[in-house]
Order: sequence, then C-alpha cells, then structure tokens
Amino acid sequence: MKPWLLAAVALPALAAVRVQFHVVHLQPAQGKVSVREILLLEADAAGPGSLRFFVPRAGQGSLRVTTQQPQAKPMEVTPQRVSREGVYALNLPLEAGETRIDLTYAVALGADGALAGKTFHPGVPLRLVVPGGYALEGAGVESLGQEGQASVYGVQGADYEVRLREAEPGDEGPSIQQILPRAYDHLPWILVPALVVLLAGFLRNYFQGAAAGGARRL
Repeated sequence: MKPWLLAAVALPALAAVRVQFHVVHLQPAQGKVSVREILLLEADAAGPGSLRFFVPRAGQGSLRVTTQQPQAKPMEVTPQRVSREGVYALNLPLEAGETRIDLTYAVALGADGALAGKTFHPGVPLRLVVPGGYALEGAGVESLGQEGQASVYGVQGADYEVRLREAEPGDEGPSIQQILPRAYDHLPWILVPALVVLLAGFLRNYFQGAAAGGARRL
C-alpha cells in the first residue's frame, strides 16, 4: 500500500456534525457594536469535528471563541484563519450530543450603521437580535417580532448587509411566544447570557415544531 494511502487510512473520521441554529446578538454602545454569535452543534457520535465561520476584518483582533458541552465549563479555543477574507476554521473534539460555540468580537459602527456578515451552513436559519430602541434594515432581512425588549430579524441567504439604526414608532413587530423545549431542563450549561439563551430556546423549539409540520421555516 502506498504511504499516502496509509496516512489517509490512519486519519480519524470527522464526526457527523449538524448546526442546529445560529443566533447573532448585536449590542451597540459608544460607537461600537459588541457581537455575540451562538451556534449549537449536534454530533451523532464522539470524534473530531470541524466548523467554519466568518468574522469581519474589523472584529478579528478582538475575536474570542469558547466551546461548552453539557455538564462542562466553557473552554476558550483558538480557531485557525484560513483566508484573508475573514474565514476561520475550528477543529475540536466533540462528544455525542450538543456543543455550544460562542464567538465574541467588537466592530466600530460607522456613521451609516452598516454591518455585514455571512454563514456557511446552508439550510440553517440565521437570526439577528438587537436590543430595545434599535432596529435593522437591509435587503433580505425581515422582522420576526419581539422577544422581551429585543427585536428579532430573519435573514434570507448566506450573506447579509444590514444597517443598524434607532427604532422608530411602528418598527416593533408582534411579540414572539416563547416556549422552552423540554431538552433545556437538562441543559443548564446553555442558560447564559440570559437574553440570547431565551431567544435560542425559542428558536430551537420553533425549528423542531416546523420540521414536524413539514414546513421548516424560522
């Protein structure tokens, strides 16, 4: 057998990993936006896993990545930048079940309030969240309503460009009914920070309900 084939055979197989949801929380303050992206992964079996994600150039210097599995403490990890365009790869060992990935970084907010991002997970709905008093607008972005004081937006497509502005009368949509799924009774590890987690609980329940109804749309 050829040496390169032996090496290939010796490589561990990547675990089958699914991204359950992707939530981006935007917190503006003093001319900057603190960004927290939460991705919930699910692996069928323990083994090495891989995840790609995007970070804008302005946020790369402040990027921090943590992973957390059920009944475990958050652990900071170092992703690998694979392109100058802000694409990163995260390779990490996964346990069977769910793993939470948190990406945090900060970007300066220009006079026009423009922000851009992308996702590499086709079929996984992307949700943007802004606190009370703010609103988003942009092509392919739709308001889904309120979760507490926060406004929730859906993004159509893999890339997005939005403008963050102060909310005006009429911007607020209908309230979103929050129903935490039973699984969260056994996942206290995902209950921080509170605002994003409440939204994450709703989103996951919505995914499951929509899938059961044959029309998976969040």
